[in-house]
Amino acid sequence: MRVIRCINNNVAVCQDTKGQELIAFGKGVGFRKPPYEISLSQIERTYYDVDATYLSMINDIPEEVLNISDEIVDYARILLPAPLSSNIIFTLADHLNFCIQRYQKHMNFKLPIIQDIEQLFENEMKVGIFGLKMIREKMGIYLPREEAAYIALHLINYEEKDRNSVTERNEEAIENITKMIEQEFEITINREDFNYSRFVSHMHYFFKRGDREEQIKTTNEQMYQTLVQNYPKTHDVSEKISRYLEATMDLKLTDEEKMYLMLHINRLSTREDCYQE
Repeated sequence: MRVIRCINNNVAVCQDTKGQELIAFGKGVGFRKPPYEISLSQIERTYYDVDATYLSMINDIPEEVLNISDEIVDYARILLPAPLSSNIIFTLADHLNFCIQRYQKHMNFKLPIIQDIEQLFENEMKVGIFGLKMIREKMGIYLPREEAAYIALHLINYEEKDRNSVTERNEEAIENITKMIEQEFEITINREDFNYSRFVSHMHYFFKRGDREEQIKTTNEQMYQTLVQNYPKTHDVSEKISRYLEATMDLKLTDEEKMYLMLHINRLSTREDCYQE
């Protein structure tokens, strides 16, 4: 195995005997100045087809969190039928690290649709609960159940499912909706941001419920009215999106669904990495 770039002392970009690039983890594999050869016995694990944009985050994530993410993805590959990219190990680790930092700062976020995720994505939720168990056992950190649902949403977003006409229709609709938000708020949304990933996951979830003719039913009417009053522009955009979905896909949003959509729009339009034009 040939090391061609060092990430840190224990992580390196390598080439195998066939010339394919991979990420190798192992004690001291990145200690020397490349290029050089290392023994396979030094390598603990390898990852192929990792997007280069994710390499920079490795130094910012504790090795313990990377190991937990690796275990979670291994468990997900047992439960979920669709294959998962190696990239998810690093993006999930980054997400977990952020969750742990929030926990340490006593910042807990509620996820109103957690019960719906449990019902519609049972296996993904099982993986999320397994992830919380790993964090609890290995790090002594007790994350709330909502974080299991966020892990589930992360998995849903990264499942590499076969593309078909329904999937293409949904993705086209999401892109059109994203452009509507960008146009109304005069911003450019970062498609790599986690908030955007959550928005995309929510929309796929909404389309799945629409196909099943299911609707969210909660007691958040007062919260919806508060959002309408406090964020009139966001409400206007949500109404335009609602009309678009009804006209193009025959999907009608309830006030509850408009409320969740408004929350996502607010996140997308106020993030620092949404760039004002």
